[in-house]
Amino acid sequence: MTNTQNSKTVVVLIYEQLCMFEFSCVAEVFGLPRPEMGDNWYQFKTASMDGNSVNTQYHGQITPDVSLTTLEKADLIIIPGWSGIDDHVPTEITDKLCQLHAAGTRLASICSGVKVLASTGLLNKKSATTHWRYIDTLKKKHPEIDVKTDVLYIDHESLLTSAGSAAGLDLCLHIVRKD
Repeated sequence: MTNTQNSKTVVVLIYEQLCMFEFSCVAEVFGLPRPEMGDNWYQFKTASMDGNSVNTQYHGQITPDVSLTTLEKADLIIIPGWSGIDDHVPTEITDKLCQLHAAGTRLASICSGVKVLASTGLLNKKSATTHWRYIDTLKKKHPEIDVKTDVLYIDHESLLTSAGSAAGLDLCLHIVRKD
């Protein structure tokens, strides 16, 4: 039996029209058992805002393990590419992420998921990155963020962002190396 007492909990935020490539990168790195990595591999969970199932961008459906609203502790929450860089982020999500971050949860985004972190205000006066296609929009909508265009990911210890979708996989592997 695997000892999971000291393993870290990684939660991936799922939402309507979930970007499946980014979700799959996170699930592949943190969700598969890795006995070759020792007894304390990550505990992987999914969370939707209200605990209800969500429809993915490819007409599938995912049922979450937990509700973000009731989540009290996680070591890391990863936000896959948001449904659209211009799409609204519900205040309930940003408020809960700020609350969890204040309690010590690390937050990471992949690709356009930076929209969610930018909407929390936690990236203000920090550097961040996203897919090249969203750089100008992020700069325009969030001038208080120092948007970097020439990196795969940025690690501010408790706030992490990646460039495009494939860079999200690099970010996930970076997290594993650091942990």
